[in-house]
Amino acid sequence: MVKKRHLFGTFQNIPIRKKITLIVFMALLSICIAFFLNLHFLTRQYDKDMYETNAQLLNNVISNIESEMAFVENLSNYIIADSSIQQNLTYLLDNKNNTKAAIAKREAYESLYTYMFSNDYIKSITLVMDDTIISMGDTFPASEIDLNTLNQQAINDVGRPFWATGKISNYSILCTREIRQLKYLKLRTLAVLYIDVDMEQIITNALLDAGYSPNLVDFIVMQESEQIYPKEITHDIKTFVSSRDLKAYHIDTYEGKKKFIITGSMHSVDWDYYYFRDYNRIFDHITKAKYYTVFYTILFSIIALIFTNISVQSILKHLDYLVEKIKRFGNGITSIPKNPYHYEGRMDEIGTLHRSFDQMTHSVKVLRDENYDKQILLKDTSIKMLQQQINPHFLYNTLDTINWMAQMYGAEDISTMALSLGNLFRASIAEQKDLIYLEQELAFLNNYIQIQKIRFKERLQFEITIPEQYHKMLIPKLCIQPLVENALKHAMEYSDETCIIQIKLEEEKDAYLLKVANTGSSFEENLLQKLEEHTLKAEGSGVGLANINARMRLIYGEEYGLSFYNKDGMAVVVLSIPKTYKKDMPEDETTLFI
Repeated sequence: MVKKRHLFGTFQNIPIRKKITLIVFMALLSICIAFFLNLHFLTRQYDKDMYETNAQLLNNVISNIESEMAFVENLSNYIIADSSIQQNLTYLLDNKNNTKAAIAKREAYESLYTYMFSNDYIKSITLVMDDTIISMGDTFPASEIDLNTLNQQAINDVGRPFWATGKISNYSILCTREIRQLKYLKLRTLAVLYIDVDMEQIITNALLDAGYSPNLVDFIVMQESEQIYPKEITHDIKTFVSSRDLKAYHIDTYEGKKKFIITGSMHSVDWDYYYFRDYNRIFDHITKAKYYTVFYTILFSIIALIFTNISVQSILKHLDYLVEKIKRFGNGITSIPKNPYHYEGRMDEIGTLHRSFDQMTHSVKVLRDENYDKQILLKDTSIKMLQQQINPHFLYNTLDTINWMAQMYGAEDISTMALSLGNLFRASIAEQKDLIYLEQELAFLNNYIQIQKIRFKERLQFEITIPEQYHKMLIPKLCIQPLVENALKHAMEYSDETCIIQIKLEEEKDAYLLKVANTGSSFEENLLQKLEEHTLKAEGSGVGLANINARMRLIYGEEYGLSFYNKDGMAVVVLSIPKTYKKDMPEDETTLFI
């Protein structure tokens, strides 16, 4: 199962072009395999049909041969029962030295005349006695055949006909049987009958009658290991037959050639026959058709694969163009890739995808622009709201102080506080920009410190160590005062100790660090995180710290803002401001920082 999933996953990860080509290849391969299997089946079926057709024709051949042999056997019945032959052979047997023996021999010879010409395939008819041979037709080669063996076999078969073949008959085909005396049923052996048959001509004519051409067909008849037909001995036929498990039909190599072979038997005489035919001559057109079919199948399969690959590439290049557009859009590139094509008029799936993607990108761009405008508006609104949260808070504290001082001191102090308070109101209301010069922020802070010094007198020590060269840098409006206010709240309202507040500026590689440090208090660990996650309740200046940090992030980004730490008995808060920020540049200035 794991292997199957791995293969499926591998298939999923390959490109679509290769997937389609692989699928087409597998389909063509399956079709080719099925086609070749069917071709093999058809060829086998053709071989079988060829065998059945030839077997039927060969049955006709064998029937004709056996019919002729049966005729000869029936003819031998008439000969052995012929009264003239019986009478003369009996006389010759009983009167071997009589002067009339020659007459009896001549009459027996003349009696054979009628039988000799009753069939075209009979070459000779011979009557063999102990010392007498009566023969009509071709010369009977008595000296070339084993008469003793044949005579003895005929006597052993007691009158039944048998066919003598092979060397004992000098490669002739002889129908042989014993002639016995029928008169008074004495059944004495009178002679042995030999009918020499032209089997070569019988088989040749039978093949011609069946439509075979002897020049194109090798037809071999054998009795056990002896070849009967044809006369020319096939020297390796014994070896071939003995070395093969010959079936009804099969294809084999014989005499160096591929042969279509059919085997069978002539049961009436216990002969076997073998039909050899040149396979290439019969099946040459089938073989050529096979080769042509395989060649053209492979050729057209390759052409189909090439055409499929070209078509798939032609189709998928438009899809690749769409993928390239998607990648560029994902990377924020709005320009169209090179070599675009026109798909507006295409009505297929690829045209629909392109149009849908273009509509989507247009909609995303519209939404992005709208969202950007909304973020700008929200940012401005948030800053204004944060500023409004600061002013009332400071106003209430200042009024409380004025009320307290009015009760405790004279009019001079009240005048100073009122003047400083007026300056604060004037600065906060008149300046509407997000960023102001550092010197403006310090002037605003100085008014606030004047009020607090009247309140806390010698208990408050305020130090600013910022070189004048940085006074023209831009910082968020009202970002330092809340930090000083936070320091005063935690360092002096609940303690009688003197509070030292220090403000200084440090420069790093990419940012300016504006630090506000005070004695008399310390920051909790992870203070800002607790305020943002509301795990620490923000009251008073705690709200101011969270608001300043939110303003800094809105203006400069998430990596800038406030950070807190404690060092050398002082609580230190740091404002990080990027050096490269260039928004809200004053019209009369060309640089933001020194």
